[in-house]
Amino acid sequence: MLKSVISLLVTSVMVSNAIDCSVKELQPYNLESIKGTHSFSTIKTTPPTKTNITWTLGICEVISSDKKSDLQKCPQNSDICGITSILRDNEDPIISEIIGFNSNLQKSFDPLGDEGAGGIKIRYSGVNWGDSLIDAEVSFVCDESVKESHKFELDGWNGEVLKVSMKSKAACITSDSDKKKNNDKNKNSDKKKGDNGESWGWFTWIFIFLVLFLSIYIIGGAWFQYNKGNAIDFQSALKEVLENFFTLLQGLPNFIREILEKVVGRSNSRGDYSAV
Repeated sequence: MLKSVISLLVTSVMVSNAIDCSVKELQPYNLESIKGTHSFSTIKTTPPTKTNITWTLGICEVISSDKKSDLQKCPQNSDICGITSILRDNEDPIISEIIGFNSNLQKSFDPLGDEGAGGIKIRYSGVNWGDSLIDAEVSFVCDESVKESHKFELDGWNGEVLKVSMKSKAACITSDSDKKKNNDKNKNSDKKKGDNGESWGWFTWIFIFLVLFLSIYIIGGAWFQYNKGNAIDFQSALKEVLENFFTLLQGLPNFIREILEKVVGRSNSRGDYSAV
């Protein structure tokens, strides 16, 4: 019990933060359009094992993860989190290093290109990690051609300086009106995706209820026939109900066709009259 409580407290403390898009230096850009958790990994062969480093950045919103994710081990209030794992054949990975760049650190913002038209670079300096001080540079590079795939790339990591970059239209200077248009477009796109999922959910439930209804009808009908004494045993009663049900299904197309013919015939007969 005590172990569970301690684990819960540790988990609640280790909540990661994100790159704050509300600061004035980032206002000219539309980083809101790429907000979320972004991760990428590099794997290096280090016989007899492999070394995997996963870097995760939270843009405009907290780094999200499930309870089983290694991201739960990231230091509190991390804008950037790096987790190094040792991969072994037929064995569970071993986490050997965890690096966090705290959101509360003093950051510098360096515009790229002419007055920031080429994007912006965020610098983290003098981060304590064990006995070392490490730095990080996160570059958002303006690229109008990139519209959907927004991925970070590792430009360098030597154990002292981390350099990552992302090419995106979001890193181009954007007016407030264009920001609103882009964000509304993203919201509508997300809404459509949600509607599709919801419609499929309703269809699934209708199908389940239909199957349940037919099952109850068939089994209930057989039980009723058996109790009335119209069948020798329950199996015979079930067979009789199924035969009646299939007969009903076979006659359904003719029944629908007759209704359509009556409706069409009635509309045609009305069409024979003309106003005087």
